[in-house]
Amino acid sequence: MKKTFLSLMIIILFASLISAQTPSLKIEKTDKGSVIIKELTNPAIFEFEIENLGQSDIFEIYSLIGVSMSPKGKFEIPHGKTKIEVMAFPNKEIRENNNGFYNFEYQLKGRNSGIFRDTLLIKIIPLEEAIAVEGNPFYPSDDNASIIVKNTQNANLNNLRLKVSSQFFSQTETFSLAPKEQKEITVQLDKKNLEKLSAGPYIISAELEIENKETKIEGIIEYLEEEGTLTEKTSEGLIIKKEVVKKTNIGNTPQAMTVELERGIISRLFTINSPSPTKTERNGLTINYIWEETIQPGESLVVESTTNYTFPFIIIMLIILAGFLAKIYSQKAISLSKNVSFVNTKKGEFALKVKIRVKARKNVDKVQLIDTLPGVTKLFEKFGKHPDKIDKNTRRIFWNIDSLRKGEERAYSYIIYSNLNVIGRFELPSALVTFVHNGKIQQVSSNRAFFAKESS
Repeated sequence: MKKTFLSLMIIILFASLISAQTPSLKIEKTDKGSVIIKELTNPAIFEFEIENLGQSDIFEIYSLIGVSMSPKGKFEIPHGKTKIEVMAFPNKEIRENNNGFYNFEYQLKGRNSGIFRDTLLIKIIPLEEAIAVEGNPFYPSDDNASIIVKNTQNANLNNLRLKVSSQFFSQTETFSLAPKEQKEITVQLDKKNLEKLSAGPYIISAELEIENKETKIEGIIEYLEEEGTLTEKTSEGLIIKKEVVKKTNIGNTPQAMTVELERGIISRLFTINSPSPTKTERNGLTINYIWEETIQPGESLVVESTTNYTFPFIIIMLIILAGFLAKIYSQKAISLSKNVSFVNTKKGEFALKVKIRVKARKNVDKVQLIDTLPGVTKLFEKFGKHPDKIDKNTRRIFWNIDSLRKGEERAYSYIIYSNLNVIGRFELPSALVTFVHNGKIQQVSSNRAFFAKESS
């Protein structure tokens, strides 16, 4: 028994020593460019968000497998969260002998808190796989064409020299590309060659040079026939949905163009088309609007169709709101209403009769009805059920009810008067009822009653 206890204590002490030597760190890594180009010296870049759950300490970051790490030297990681940029520089051997994903271990060594071990995943590829080129289609009448250069990888490519050439152009550019960035290059077309070549796809040759390393890639550019149509479609908005279809004759001969839009039998009621369609066809539960027109070179057929759902949207929202309010209202254990009427007096004072109805939808206890007298009025105490309590400082009056059963209703009336002659709208504050339902204290307010008197 003693040996077992001694062994258990040794295990606990050993676990405590290991825990004390391991930093209490949590690290979230954000990829800022984790792709390494074999032929280059670019680093993999990450942003570390380090949460130090322990005390502030001095750390250094390194790897033991041929990868240099930055920041170099020692740096402080205080208690709490800290963001640092970390770069990994694999050595030449790792770059040349690996292709694809490469996972390696790095370590964060604290001066007092021990060593934290984790891994980083990078990707190693040749330069030719990092860049792609393609050309946007162009026509014989164009003076320029555009070439799209894409960085297909999550790598930073700085000071890239690119020479693009084909049977139509030759041009050299120098620029940098961020991870996944693409750049559009405008090239001037050789008009003399355009006249000798047929329409179709042509190869683009691209010579890449970066850090004195060179490689070649190819892409395709489409040389279009002069007779053609460019179709552009845009759609925007939800409640007011506007759809625009634009067909442009980019050829050199007149062309017959057709635009067709489809709408439902309901949505068509809220749709306005400009211009008016040439014809309309019904197909089951849908309506097809058709525009037909012969368009001259350089001109466009533009169709705008706007469907305004504002009115049905308002109706739907009102229905939803009414249902929501009805649900909330029905869930209240007590309903409270207040109304007011004018009272004629012998001496001509301004007087109003206030009537409050309290109806229980559920069984409630310890009910208290509270109302407030307007500042310019007094309570006529010889009418109605006298309040159980009158607070002269707050001008509030109270009636106490022990309990109300479901469906039970009480009505309370009282008269207020004033020697001042009130003209116009006279508004009374809301009444309030507090009660206990299912062991919880709740309260419900009434409507704000008002009286309007015109000048005599």
